[in-house]
Amino acid sequence: MAAERKRILKIRDLRISFKTANGLVHAVRGVDLDVYRGETVAIVGESGSGKSVTAKQVMGIRTRNEVVEAGSAEFTFVASDGLTRTVDLMRLTDKQMSLLKGNHIAMVFQDPLTSLDPTMTIERQLAEGIREHTDFAGAKLHARCVELLELVGITDPEARLRSYPHQLSGGMRQRVVIAIALSCNPDLLICDEPTTALDVTIQARILDLIIELQRKLGISVIFITHNLGVVAKVADYVNVMYAGKIVEAGTTEDVFFDPRHPYTWGLLSSMPSVSVSREERLFTIKGNPPNMLNEIVGDAFAPRNPFALEIDFVKEPPRFEVNDHHWAATWLLDPRAPKVEMPAQLRSRIAQMRQDGGEAR
Repeated sequence: MAAERKRILKIRDLRISFKTANGLVHAVRGVDLDVYRGETVAIVGESGSGKSVTAKQVMGIRTRNEVVEAGSAEFTFVASDGLTRTVDLMRLTDKQMSLLKGNHIAMVFQDPLTSLDPTMTIERQLAEGIREHTDFAGAKLHARCVELLELVGITDPEARLRSYPHQLSGGMRQRVVIAIALSCNPDLLICDEPTTALDVTIQARILDLIIELQRKLGISVIFITHNLGVVAKVADYVNVMYAGKIVEAGTTEDVFFDPRHPYTWGLLSSMPSVSVSREERLFTIKGNPPNMLNEIVGDAFAPRNPFALEIDFVKEPPRFEVNDHHWAATWLLDPRAPKVEMPAQLRSRIAQMRQDGGEAR
């Protein structure tokens, strides 16, 4: 009998806006998200879809012009007294949040160079978080720093601890950032496009490292990216986000092999693939994402959706269940809607993926 999944993060109806000179930008418009212990959940979508804004709420990273209009983010963890507690991250004070950061929730950002202080050695930056949440000092603290660099695959850790960030390669800097994030054994690791600033070879190594660490340490991971190739490699569950809302969610196999939302069809069709011939043009989703300053009526994707129905421009679609772990918010799944098949090009690509043994994890 399979072990019971334990939910550690439950986000419900999260709505975030930003005050600007031109009015409110409605960046996140009612996000629901669940993360379970030991699993990797990906949030994928175009730039500006609200992925990073959603994740930063979990870390308590907010700006002065940010407006939390609604929503909750319940985080369940084992406190220092051994008791299991659940707190709403949206309602914690800065001081309460600081006790969770690093200790229970950590984040790896996009550019490792901007995440590290150029004036401090690697050891000093590693030790900072450990001192904050533990009683480690002296030789014990140094040993922990060495252990962390070894954990993320950095050779000659003693020498690297004495180095400054500019003396390390991009891939090595990102490994250091991951080591810092893991320094206090967090329950949840948020990775915000951690490989975007790296070349393809180093990117693959960092992804393999994150997968290995997730399995070895049993931590939960939220992985934010616009790269579906990365999603297929690292994720157990995928949330497709568009214009501040999650429009499709399911297991990686659900979303890659049985996508139901036209936006997901577009994302998958636009993925470069070695099986695509040179003569075949790469698919592009026409148009631009909506201006989030304006009120969105109906389905936000409707103006770009070649399969849009009349109701898409009038009423926002609800969720339609595909199975117990897969849903999509599109009127095409309504029993009354005309039968619309996914594009033939995408169907062919999915068949090729299945034949190749699947690109999904």
